[in-house]
Amino acid sequence: MGKQGVVLIDKPIGITSRKVVDRVIKSLKVKRAGHFGSLDPFATGLLCIGIGQGTKLLPFMHAHQKEYIATVGFDMTTDTDDITGNPLERFNNVAVDREAALSWFNENMGWINQVPPRYCAQKYQGKPLYKLTRANMDVQPREKQVYIEEVEVLDSGNDWMEVRIVCSRGTYIRSIARDLGTSLGHGGYLRELRRLRSEGFGIGEALTLDELDGKVEGGDDVVIPLSKALHIPKARVIPLGQKGILEGSPIQFSWIMDELEISEGNYVAMTNSDGQLLCVARYQPSGGIWGYIERGFRPD
Repeated sequence: MGKQGVVLIDKPIGITSRKVVDRVIKSLKVKRAGHFGSLDPFATGLLCIGIGQGTKLLPFMHAHQKEYIATVGFDMTTDTDDITGNPLERFNNVAVDREAALSWFNENMGWINQVPPRYCAQKYQGKPLYKLTRANMDVQPREKQVYIEEVEVLDSGNDWMEVRIVCSRGTYIRSIARDLGTSLGHGGYLRELRRLRSEGFGIGEALTLDELDGKVEGGDDVVIPLSKALHIPKARVIPLGQKGILEGSPIQFSWIMDELEISEGNYVAMTNSDGQLLCVARYQPSGGIWGYIERGFRPD
């Protein structure tokens, strides 16, 4: 069935996430791949790419927080809330109040309501807002709930601040930059962004595109297998269980080889004795039934 799993790339500046996927497809000579959360062209850092059946793993990776290093500028506002946009208003002689910034971050921890940038992928009547905005349609983004777990101010100057942010999937760092600047009475936009953590992986595990090409040419295995890419509990099943799972049957207690301590409703990666992923199942015990298949996978 070819290569199946996840590849971790350290995305360079000045290239779209889709272009990175295309480079990976070409390097690995695979037919199907997709990223698990895009980075804008001006951003760098960890991009998780599903290969083959690896593209089906994303729904089971949502629980993992993301971590970024962001540089916020306060000398202007832009229509995209980042450095690539058109300036809307400029602010001269900016002097950032670091303590006021820290106070704002402290007030905006945990679950908050956030308004996405107008140039975003949120949809209105089936069309992404960035396309409608480019077509000069006045459609306002819908407020959404996001979770800010941790913020650390790393460095700052008169008109900029570098911060480390740990947050939930779906958080717009551009919105944080915009809202922080507004609260301080200045402009607010994202100058630089680097992603350090995503889907349970860290930037230290990622390869540059050149490193990927070199390892592939050298015959090294760069694809993280399906079962190892999932950071959820795992359980092996007997051969009869593999047959039943591949047929789509409810999972029986008698198939399970490993003891697990999990709560009802949790996801478990079910593998055969060789560690090949057969399915992601939800633990819902009832009589002799252990649980039910959420997403099936075909072993090599």
